[in-house]
Formats: sequence, C-alpha cells, structure tokens
Amino acid sequence: MNQKSHTKARRHEGAKGGERSLADFADLDLHFGRFMARFGGGERVALAAAHLSRAVSRGDICLDLKEAPAGETAWPSLDEWREVLGCSRAVAAADSDAMTPLVLDGAGRLYLRRFFIQEAALAEALLDRATEAVPAAVAEGQEAAAELAVSSRLSILCGGPGTGKTTTVVKILLRLTPPGSPAPRLALAAPTGKAAARLEEAVREGLARAERPDLLAALPRATTLHRLLGVTGGPGFRHNARNPLALDFLVVDEASMVPLPLMASLFDALPSSARVLLLGDRDQLASVDPGSVLADIVDAASRPGAPLRGSLAVLQKNFRFGNDHAIYRLAQAVREGRGADAAGLLATPGNGLGHRATPSPAHLNEALRAAAVDGYGPVLRERDPALALEALGRFRILCAVRQGPWGVEEINRRVAALLCEAGLLRGEGPLFAGMPLLITRNDPQLGLFNGDIGLLLPDPAATEGSERSLLAWFPGDGEAAVLRRFTPAQLPAFEPAFAMTVHKSQGSEFDRVLFILPERESPVVTRELIYTGVTRARSHVELWTDPALFAQGVSRRIERASGLRERLAGRG
Repeated sequence: MNQKSHTKARRHEGAKGGERSLADFADLDLHFGRFMARFGGGERVALAAAHLSRAVSRGDICLDLKEAPAGETAWPSLDEWREVLGCSRAVAAADSDAMTPLVLDGAGRLYLRRFFIQEAALAEALLDRATEAVPAAVAEGQEAAAELAVSSRLSILCGGPGTGKTTTVVKILLRLTPPGSPAPRLALAAPTGKAAARLEEAVREGLARAERPDLLAALPRATTLHRLLGVTGGPGFRHNARNPLALDFLVVDEASMVPLPLMASLFDALPSSARVLLLGDRDQLASVDPGSVLADIVDAASRPGAPLRGSLAVLQKNFRFGNDHAIYRLAQAVREGRGADAAGLLATPGNGLGHRATPSPAHLNEALRAAAVDGYGPVLRERDPALALEALGRFRILCAVRQGPWGVEEINRRVAALLCEAGLLRGEGPLFAGMPLLITRNDPQLGLFNGDIGLLLPDPAATEGSERSLLAWFPGDGEAAVLRRFTPAQLPAFEPAFAMTVHKSQGSEFDRVLFILPERESPVVTRELIYTGVTRARSHVELWTDPALFAQGVSRRIERASGLRERLAGRG
C-alpha cells in the first residue's frame, strides 16, 4: 500500500463507530475482523469484516455496506467505505484478479471471496441454461410446467404443499419418455434423505397409476445431493466440472433448503446438455446455511423481461385442501403477510385448525399430557417396527426454538416423562424402547443423513426384555421399502424426536402437527418459520401461541443479503 493509502487508512481508523462497535461482537467475528485489519485499513476494516462474519453466520451471503446494521448509529457512507476498503490489501474489487480474502462489488456488497465466486458461478450457470425467449407472463399450471420442463435445460417449478409438484414430475417423465423409447439417465435428489424418499415414493405412485412399468423399472433410487455429488472427506465433491455427473435429467426437490455453496457445486457438476428441474416453495424457510437461493431465483425470474422468466412455472391450485380449509386459509394469510387476518383465523378454530394460548412453564405438563399420549400412544403400543414407523409419521410436535421452556430440548424431556407416567414408556437411561430418533449428521456409508427419522425398538425376533436387542429402525430405500436396522452404537449423531424444530421438519409432512410458539416475543418467529410449520400438516395443525405475538411474527420477514437476484435479473 502506498503512502497516500496509509494516510487515508489512518484518517479513518480513529473515526467514530470503530473500536466502540467491535466490543459487541462474538469472539469469532471479532477475531476475523482483527485478522482482516492486519492486511491494512485499521479499525474500519475490522468493523466491516466483523459485521460480514456475523452476517454470514446468520445466513447472509454478503454484507450490504449501503445499509447500517442494527445497532450501528455512525455507519460510514458507501463512498467512505469504498475509500477505506480500497486501501486494504484484504479487499479487491469484483473485476480485479487479486486473490484477496474479501471482495467488494460495484453495488457496495462485501463478500468472502469463496461466496463471491460461488454466487457468480451459479448465476452464470443459471443464465446459460435460460431459454432465449422471454414470455410476457410466468407459466402457470401443471401442463404448462410440464411443457416448459421438456423443452428447456432449466425449469423452476414453484408451489406450496398440495399444489401437485411431484404430480407434474410424473407428467414430465411421461412426456420425455413415450412408450417404447429409452428412458433418460435420470436422478431424483433432495437436500435430506427424508425429502428424497418422499419424492421417490410420490413419483413411483404416479408412474404406477400411469401404468408405465418400463419407467418404474428404470427409475433410480432417490438420493441426497451430497451423496449424488460424492462426498470425498475433504473439500469439494467427487463430481465437478472436470468429472461431471452422467445425467440427462435431474430433479431436485425441496430446493428452498439448498444453500448457495451446495447449489453452486451441483450446477458445476451438471453436463451442459442435461435438463434440471428445481422444485420448491419459495415461501418456506431457507437453508440454515448461507443463502436463500430458491427465493432469489424465483424473485428474479418473476420480474418482467428478466432472463429467467421463461424458466419459471408457478402452481397455485391446491389439490390437498379446498380453498375453505382452515390450513389453506391460514397458510395463505401467513404467506401474504396478513398478520391480523392470520391471527383472526385462530379465534375460530375447526376444520383442521386448533388453537390455545401457549401455556406457562408451570402449566405446560398439564397441556402436553393429552397431546403426547394421543399422538404417540399408537406408536408405543405397536411392536412391529414397520407399523410403528408408519404411526410415527402421523404426528409430530414442532417448536420454533431449541432451548428454553418452549424449546425442543425441554419439550422432548417433558414428553418422555409424561409418556412414562402414562405407562407407555420405560425411559430409564439415555436410550429406551420407543424413542424416536432424528439423525443430525450425515453418514454416507450407512446411508443415514441429517434429517432422517428412525425409532428405537427391540428386535421382534429377539428374546423379550433383552437390552442387547434394542435396535434403531429406519424406513428402507427404494421400491422394496425393506426396513434398515442398526445398533445404536453404529449411528451418527442423533437426538430425540418427539419434538423437532421447524427447521429440522423441512422435507417432512405429518397428518397432525402440534406447533408450539414461545409465550414471549422471539426474533426467530418469522413469517417463513410460521408458514413452514403450518404447512407440515396434511390434515390438522394445532397452534399454541398468543394471537398478538403470532401476528407480529407473520409481519416479520427474513431478508438475507445476496447479489444473486440482481445478477439473475440482469442488473448484477
């Protein structure tokens, strides 16, 4: 850095908003900021880098320097930031070849270099696959979506639960493969094993109804995206641009759950000739990892004249619920941000919707007892693992948070205790028969992945009462659906699953859902979280919440910073 640059950096270093602000950061963010400042630029560089680290940990792809983060009352102007960051060897402009750890683009967005590269690469891959003709209106309905998918290398099919996304996949496969023609090299994938299994089951049922045994025989087992790309144990995947996937057609379900790094890796590994279909609901929660990729893609494609407009199809007709069904009406009100209307629906429960105020911690057991026994009694009375797993899929308790009186950890503890009191469980020790399991870490060798749900039960063939016969049972893969079983010691990390966070429930659906929201206001209760929780229910959802807090949550949106939608709209 030249003498002029050193002078500029020193001038900004002592400015208001530097050292004082850094005291409020987590250690990781603070250390990252200090490390970046050593490249030059002083406290202002440390401040920007610490805010970027914090933003990424919250799901953002970048830090928009045009807007002051919450709590910053003396935020520099964008011109000041450009002057300060332009003096640092830690930062390069977007069009520079310098291999700096941070990148500042022309719109004032500050990135970690790897996210900048991934966002740019994904945008380029999507735009390269876009159809040349840009229609005046977005395609709507299953037939239009099917026609789009068979004629394009990229199609995005967006719709809520029950709108027929997987039915449309079947229509696409039938159009791609007329009777007597060879089936394409096909892959069905999703972010979690549970979502992949649901996709495969729905496609198989559809092909069976269409009486296409040839396609059924050729249909591959659905897989997770990590398994499809090939986990290597190190950075990157086995399949990439140098070793692409051998595919003609890829279907990715629950695309809203796919973070930026994984989506970029997926498109990097796709051969240029392959068709790709992204299925998802842009109103659901995004991945816990950085990015809101599907929402960015759909928002960009919805703009008139946008390059991706000809790749988007939207399904709006709900085949699961009628327009008068309470779950449908509630989900629509939440999705559209109509907090007062959504809260008003809670006042007239019925037709698939139940409501009560969130109980205080002192009265929580009293409220939980009937729900726990009614919901999990059929599971715990069943001795056959296959039937018990089937019963487990009918009911689930969902929570907004992990910790605290209304969090997953406490609710799981209380439910287990209540089921013991009812004589349905013997809960001695950390593991016990009848305990639902949620896998929290991928194990490709065992074929168990984050989000998979199983059940601890004795082996029916073993001597009754033998502790060594306790096994973890999981649904099988593929058409045969033979149960898989493991000893508890074989399992990757797991936790009890009487209750799950809404995040962990994505990719799953249950006949009935008990959805518990905190008694007090919480910033994690957002429109996306409420919508996702409500739409996990196939037939009935009961909400425990204060209507005023519920309305506040509906009005609170998750806004993740990225440059992807601007790139895709041709403005990046």
